[in-house]
Amino acid sequence: MFRKKSIFPVLARKRWKRSSVAWVNLLLYGVILSNAYLIATPPRTSPPLPYYEATQTLPQECEYARVQLIADTSIIVPGESFLLGIRFELEKDWHLYWENPGSSGFPLSVEWNLPTGFEVGPLQFPSPQRYELSGFVTYVHEEAPMFIVPVTVPKNASVNTPVTIQASAQWLLCKEECIADSTTLRLEIPIGESEVSVNSGWFAQALAEQPESSKELALTMIASEKQLYLELDLDGLTVEATTDVYFYPRMEGIINPNAPQVLVKKPAGGVGLPRLELSFAQTYLDTLSDELANLSGVLAVGPSTYAVTASSPISTTKAANQQMGFEQRLLQYGLFGWLLLAFLGGVILNLMPCVLPVLSLKVFSLLKHSGQSRSHAIAHGLSYTLGVVLSFVVLAGVLFSLRSAGESIGWGYQLQSPGFTLSLGILFFVFGLNLMGVFEIGGGLVRADSKWAKRRDVQGSFVMGILAAVVGAPCMGPLVASVSGIAIQVPAPQGLLIFATMGLGLASPFFLLAAFPSLQCFLPKPGAWMEILKRAMGALLMLAVLFIAWIMLQSGGISAVIAFCISLLLAGFAAWIFGRWGAPVRPLRTRRTTTAVSLLLLIIALAYGALASRRAYADSSVVIQAEGSWATWSPDRVDAELAQGNPVFVDFTASWCLICQANKLALRSESADALFDTYGFVTLEADWTKRDPVIAKVLQKYGRAGVPLYLIYLSDGQVIELPQTITNTILRDTIMEHF
Repeated sequence: MFRKKSIFPVLARKRWKRSSVAWVNLLLYGVILSNAYLIATPPRTSPPLPYYEATQTLPQECEYARVQLIADTSIIVPGESFLLGIRFELEKDWHLYWENPGSSGFPLSVEWNLPTGFEVGPLQFPSPQRYELSGFVTYVHEEAPMFIVPVTVPKNASVNTPVTIQASAQWLLCKEECIADSTTLRLEIPIGESEVSVNSGWFAQALAEQPESSKELALTMIASEKQLYLELDLDGLTVEATTDVYFYPRMEGIINPNAPQVLVKKPAGGVGLPRLELSFAQTYLDTLSDELANLSGVLAVGPSTYAVTASSPISTTKAANQQMGFEQRLLQYGLFGWLLLAFLGGVILNLMPCVLPVLSLKVFSLLKHSGQSRSHAIAHGLSYTLGVVLSFVVLAGVLFSLRSAGESIGWGYQLQSPGFTLSLGILFFVFGLNLMGVFEIGGGLVRADSKWAKRRDVQGSFVMGILAAVVGAPCMGPLVASVSGIAIQVPAPQGLLIFATMGLGLASPFFLLAAFPSLQCFLPKPGAWMEILKRAMGALLMLAVLFIAWIMLQSGGISAVIAFCISLLLAGFAAWIFGRWGAPVRPLRTRRTTTAVSLLLLIIALAYGALASRRAYADSSVVIQAEGSWATWSPDRVDAELAQGNPVFVDFTASWCLICQANKLALRSESADALFDTYGFVTLEADWTKRDPVIAKVLQKYGRAGVPLYLIYLSDGQVIELPQTITNTILRDTIMEHF
């Protein structure tokens, strides 16, 4: 129950007393000996460690980077200047952004907290590098960049007093993903009578990475509405290739970073200085006049970089001096002007040949329902408008998604897809058969004023809106080309809003006619003649089917046309079966069986056609050759002709672009051929019927979302852009103005 008391604590206390006495004696002997040594030894005269080294901060560990604030001196002097550096050590493949980040990103920003009287200069960035991903170009720094800033110490600063410098830094670090990060850096430096240099290796390297400013490079700007040329005096500099020269503008929003920069060594037939061809990020020169007056940047010539500024006044071409038209003035108002242009352009799309088949169906629908209530008519108009606007938004959303994924596509991309083009042709074919009386949907089943019939009519208006948007979107009518080009370059939310407004403009005439019956007074009254009109509309849709067959022939050859014809045969057979045995007079079971069989045949037609046409497009060796005196376009061909002093006319076109085909009546006429021969033009055709990323980049360079685009290249480096609608008069006047 009870434990014996241990005697170990007593023994331990006795031993500890003896050992502690020994340790105290040893400590006393040590103190005596050390004092004797200090008395016998004279004091050392070497200085203590520098104050800076004792207070230098270690690098901050951040995500994928180490950051440190350093100075080029360990002691600062009143009235003198010194350099601070924010030095990064980045992990492999990660990068920071230059002061102009390019197409995305944001640069390093620093907020300084300095002692009273200290003055800090601008942050100096190293020379940037180009980084391209999925067609988007950014200006970056990699590995171990250091950002320098000069600081001036006040003359009345107290000597032998340490000061604290604080920098709050924010940056964006990117690899495949991006990380926004920040940190606060501190540094203590004493104020003394003379400087002591430190970190000389890091600062020497950082200064060497700055663009050279001692060499004077003459820089002359020649600007037109959409093009900027930098005339360079490269005397004494070696330029082995045209890609050795690149201009990095310091200010954002002036030069398009995604457009290629082309050096023309011998413009105007070998006369004049070399010119670097750039592209504006905005559309018109007048909106950039203030920024261009202070244009500066970094000019890279091979491995060397130079800080350059405009050394001559801007000289402009005739196009820049012309009075701005209605379209250019609206573009100056920013988003409001863009939306107004988009709406007006959408209204004009109703007059384009692309939309005529669908528009004729809507006019027929108006006549058919002219006797119904206003509320029902408004429901029709709203449903049609909703179908148009939603379709424009969906098409634009897919476009933005594909472009962000690296696809070089533009507005009208859907007609470059074999499956989509074939499906559109089948849809036109089935609608045409319906108008020609091969089959009817729900006719006689219920009274025309029943709720089901009204609901079905409203749904039909929604489908018609989708169809109008799909076939009308690729049309580049007046006002549409410039605003659609802006829409694909601005942030996606603004771009979607612009395209939605364009759809609203396309739908507005029909909605107004539906909502205000008094506007229908110019339309004829319904009658027996409407059956004849109905058949005529069906024939018009069949012409649209033939046009789609021609598009498929141009893109996929005869194999694609055969697949299209087989699909039409299956779809026509499905329509005939439905019209023969799906009539309301048939028994319910027969109608259901007929509907199922017809839908199955239609699905087979779509599936087979899509697969077969895709295979035909992929296997096709069809190269669309230019006709007559026109040659096939390529960038090298343009450069070669310009090098020989020949002016060049380029027609960017596509088989599915009806306005392009209409313009060919003027461009391929005898008078146009005579005009081109008189002035020695080389005429080239760039066909975008099939997807071509090279053509897509040229369209993007000139602010276009799609075709048509007409360019005149002159041997002196000018590039003249013609309007989307071409006549012999416009062509003649434009050429004669510049010769």
